[in-house]
Amino acid sequence: MATTTPNLEFSRLSSAVSLYTPPSDANISASKADPTTIIICQWMGASPKSRGLNFIYHQHHSLFPNARIISIRSLPEFFIATSTASRLSAIKPTVSAIEADPATEPRILVHLFSNGGSLGFVDVCSLYKNASGRILPVKAVLLDSSPGQPTLQEGWAAMSLTLPKSLLWYPGAALVLFSLAITAIGKNVFGLETLVDKTRGWLNDWTFVDKSAKRLYIYSEADKLTGWKDVERHAEEARKDSVEVSLLKETETAHVQHAFKDSERYWQRVKELLESVGA
Repeated sequence: MATTTPNLEFSRLSSAVSLYTPPSDANISASKADPTTIIICQWMGASPKSRGLNFIYHQHHSLFPNARIISIRSLPEFFIATSTASRLSAIKPTVSAIEADPATEPRILVHLFSNGGSLGFVDVCSLYKNASGRILPVKAVLLDSSPGQPTLQEGWAAMSLTLPKSLLWYPGAALVLFSLAITAIGKNVFGLETLVDKTRGWLNDWTFVDKSAKRLYIYSEADKLTGWKDVERHAEEARKDSVEVSLLKETETAHVQHAFKDSERYWQRVKELLESVGA
């Protein structure tokens, strides 16, 4: 992974949303298939200074230099203690950022990571539908390490990665374990859907998610947080609804590491997906 590339300059729109706008004088020729806006829905707990995110931004900027980039954070509290209204309020500026695309024919690419990114995407779709009365028009969606149906152990593994590496780890861990226990009781005893379960279903809810968007699911047999069978099952459900779906299955890469460990193949598939949209 490149480490010396300078960060792109993002404008902070809210605690969870940032926008990169390419220089107006860039004057770089672009294919008609290239996206004009890229929405990146981060994995849960990703740091704004993450080298991984910086790599993702620069890969997109290298491929599509004229595209704006909207980056949406997935905060751990979204899954533990935040109300739906507060969560949606945090990412609401995404809607106005999308509508500010100056292109005559806007083309949106969504790149989401893990279940946190999936939640961010469906929240944006919901906000856009409520604000405009229309389904968010998306050309293509890249689903990296998502969606899963995590067990209690997988849920702990995911949430524990976001805990501070200090004495605050202990109260944080206690809160996470308590939340997971309550969620497990609600699901197994009372049959209540978890937020992750709901998100999985919302991804294929065509009342507010664009059914015409092509999808590329990127996942791995070695992923300890998102089961590969869960991903393939979801892809098949979408395919049965006539969504155009393709798969990129890895065998050795870990959770949300596919773009870095098998970079050449990963980004080649991204280019091919966008080219197929423009065909």
